[in-house]
Amino acid sequence: MKWGIIGPGNIAREFVNDLQYVKGEPCEVGAVLGHTYADAKAFADKHGGFAIKDINDLLTQRPHAVYIATPHPMHYDQALFCLENKIPVLCEKPLAINEKQVSGLIEASKKHNTFLMEGLWTRFLPSFQFLFDIIQSKAIGEILHLHADMSFIAEKDKTNRFFNPELGGGSLLDVGVYTIYLSYLLLGNPDKIFACGKVNESHIDETCGITLQYNDGKYAMLESSIITQTQNNAWIYGSKGTLRVKRPWTEHPERIDVRILNAPAREHYPSWEGRGFQFEIENVIKCLGSNKIESSIIPHKASLDVVKIMDEVRSQLNIIYPHDQ
Repeated sequence: MKWGIIGPGNIAREFVNDLQYVKGEPCEVGAVLGHTYADAKAFADKHGGFAIKDINDLLTQRPHAVYIATPHPMHYDQALFCLENKIPVLCEKPLAINEKQVSGLIEASKKHNTFLMEGLWTRFLPSFQFLFDIIQSKAIGEILHLHADMSFIAEKDKTNRFFNPELGGGSLLDVGVYTIYLSYLLLGNPDKIFACGKVNESHIDETCGITLQYNDGKYAMLESSIITQTQNNAWIYGSKGTLRVKRPWTEHPERIDVRILNAPAREHYPSWEGRGFQFEIENVIKCLGSNKIESSIIPHKASLDVVKIMDEVRSQLNIIYPHDQ
């Protein structure tokens, strides 16, 4: 299976490095499109495949699927081009920067009968599957509330995409999306949303705190930041016990603590090869083999629901991107 790469940066390097661990279907790099031809060629020289100069070159090269790992505001146009030309798309989170764009991509996927999935690779990791197995077994009872944080300290430089509104900067779209998706996955769509945070003069969030409230009394407390270092843990509280995923909970956690009332404490140490992109890739391959246009694990509706939550947070905090207009 040939993967086209759009955006040959750090994440794309991790992605292609994990192709070697994919089970059931040999994978290799095909066409590579970068910000410059030199960027694409340097990537291809190291990781395989070949550089192309323009996205239109994909029409002659026809990869079996493309992986889009460019800055957030570029996702919509690049994914739309591929969908309109019946090239399956795996696009890094967030799928696009607002509800209007995500809806447009979903409509294009349906119209052209072409696969589209948001690349939230952590959803497919064995650590997450362990969590779901515990939760579905009802070992910790009914989930009542959760707390998750995700942060890092980015270099304060306007050329850095994290502080550049033109490149979709801020903590919400980059790492806050992980915390929102966890809450959505476990508790569903919230009934009320409350947001606070530090928004800079460029109208992007440097810190973001979110409370998602549900009419049945459940809630989620979520944090993200690009200027402070939090614990990067996730706590899931049930009526019979607690799960704690130690840092970095979105990637390869140190361990998962299982605390169940009136039972011995347990510790689980997840392990797998590479960063873990292979599990996401295997799901895409399975979907393509079944002629599906969406994954049942990260369906179109999930991407749409999550971006609606982020849009509301952005509205409350006055987070603005030029590409919203």
